[in-house]
Amino acid sequence: MTVRVIGSLATGRFGPDSDIDFLVEHCPRHLKYAIEGLVEDCLGGLPFDVVYLDEVPAHRLERLTREAVDAGHLR
Repeated sequence: MTVRVIGSLATGRFGPDSDIDFLVEHCPRHLKYAIEGLVEDCLGGLPFDVVYLDEVPAHRLERLTREAVDAGHLR
């Protein structure tokens, strides 16, 4: 499974009212949605959203994958 950060945190627009958006790529079907509970536990109440790549409409796919970053590259 591959998870990258998208949205305001990935593009440098993150602010006090932002949530953390994750793009889950190559996720085994049996883990789908189960990871949301793990993310919630790890973030300690911070708002977040999980987007699964295979559920992204075709017209949004290019933009999301272009802006997605590995969390290790965030500053």
